[in-house]
Amino acid sequence: MSDSASQPPTSSTSPSTASTRLTPTLAVCAAVLAVAAAAIGHLTRGFELWTYEDLRRDQVRRGELHAVTTTLVTADGASLRAFDAPAPAGSPSRAEVYVVDFIYTQCASICQTLGAEFYRMQEALRREGRGHVRLLSVSIDPARDTVPALKGYASLHRADGERWTIGAPTRKAALDDLTGALGVIAIPDGLGGYVHNGAIHVIDSAGVVLGIYDYDDWEHALRQARGRWPSPFPLPQAGEGERARESR
Repeated sequence: MSDSASQPPTSSTSPSTASTRLTPTLAVCAAVLAVAAAAIGHLTRGFELWTYEDLRRDQVRRGELHAVTTTLVTADGASLRAFDAPAPAGSPSRAEVYVVDFIYTQCASICQTLGAEFYRMQEALRREGRGHVRLLSVSIDPARDTVPALKGYASLHRADGERWTIGAPTRKAALDDLTGALGVIAIPDGLGGYVHNGAIHVIDSAGVVLGIYDYDDWEHALRQARGRWPSPFPLPQAGEGERARESR
């Protein structure tokens, strides 16, 4: 057997050639990473806002979040057209300010907690006078939340129609338009329910969102709706209310 037959095959590609081939690939990867970093930086406002709720609340502070005009059928079978007033020019309008949550009547968790919090707000309005504030619970399940279902939820939480309206959009498309405009998430969970936002929104009659609050921070939501409206800069946002209470 010859010496040449026992020699292992050698690669015809030199290290310099392999390096040359890798250079364009590395350049493309670097470019993709740079674009991704720039996009993330833009979406997170310079890497400062990392949750979807943070982004929504930042939109509120910038005056960028607006509800669209929506017609609802209410628990008493009436029709309510919300967020349809013209934006006030000059002096503040005396039109209603809505304190809004999104629920569905078959929800056994957060919606019941929201119902309890809205009842507390209702009783505060009963004691102190409603003024221009109206509580509004909007169903994200209009197909099942018929008038009897809405009435059952209203009865369960002792809703007073003079202060607290519970309703469902008259069309699924109208619900999609409203939740899309506000960035409200409502995703079917595969078990007949929804994964959805549990926040409380303060919205003026023209649809301008003035504040977004955690569901357990209803006192600040009501305070803004009653006393500081129509300022586009809400009182304490996410976590600030808790810090204020802890400091007392």
